[in-house]
Amino acid sequence: MKLRPHHLIDIVTSYGHGDEFKPHPYGHALHIVAKKVLCDTSIKIKFVCASDDICRPCRHLQENGKCDDILPQLAKPTSKQTYNDSLDSKLFPYLKIKRGTRLTMHKFLTILSKHVPGIEKLCTHPKEKRKSRLKGLERGLLKLGIVSRNRLIRHPKTC
Repeated sequence: MKLRPHHLIDIVTSYGHGDEFKPHPYGHALHIVAKKVLCDTSIKIKFVCASDDICRPCRHLQENGKCDDILPQLAKPTSKQTYNDSLDSKLFPYLKIKRGTRLTMHKFLTILSKHVPGIEKLCTHPKEKRKSRLKGLERGLLKLGIVSRNRLIRHPKTC
């Protein structure tokens, strides 16, 4: 599986908030990928700063592999491609992983857990509250069995 780091952070946050993963009008595969990575944390992921397995079926993904969607909620409307590339370019060094690295979901979550709290300052999306992002991340990591009262649990989760 090929994924952007911020997509996994979004999935864990949404899972922590109890959000339902369902098909989106854009046709992207978030609901499919979320189910796979949340049900089997032993799944291997290649980390990229480009279109990934979530983006692949999206109607906004162009033949050149770039997203043509715009984020109108920013002060200056920005392309989603530019926003996502910038975010992931910051996340790689912050998490101390390199582009192209292959990790299990469990290993990624373990790395992520070492940056919570803190990472929410980097990856809170426009119009989202930092406290809400942090709470979702914390709950998601707890529900996935990665943390328990700030202690790591070292077994992968499967559904």
